[in-house]
Amino acid sequence: MVRKKKATPARSSEPAGAGPSITDEAAKAYVAVDYPQEGEIVTSASYTIRLTTSAHAGVELSIDGKEFQPARESVGHWWLDWSGYGSGPHAIVARIAVGKRALKSKARSFTVLI
Repeated sequence: MVRKKKATPARSSEPAGAGPSITDEAAKAYVAVDYPQEGEIVTSASYTIRLTTSAHAGVELSIDGKEFQPARESVGHWWLDWSGYGSGPHAIVARIAVGKRALKSKARSFTVLI
């Protein structure tokens, strides 16, 4: 009688406890505009935009479709001080790098009345 050998599951070449793979990180990546809130009316001559993200570096914002600008990290969030804008509707999009790709936030629309 010939016995068949049971299949052995493939083993990873990474040691136990190794960090997450790039694929795992990409699946968990996020970036969002916290403030201003959707539809908010801003009534001051300057405003500090706040973002929340999984990124540890390279967080950027585009206001009204213009060039992306780097945000600064402080107190667990990312910030951009914005001034010199005009009254009217505006939109913000944030982005982070995830591997070789960029992950963008949903556009956030708000209005400035000064």
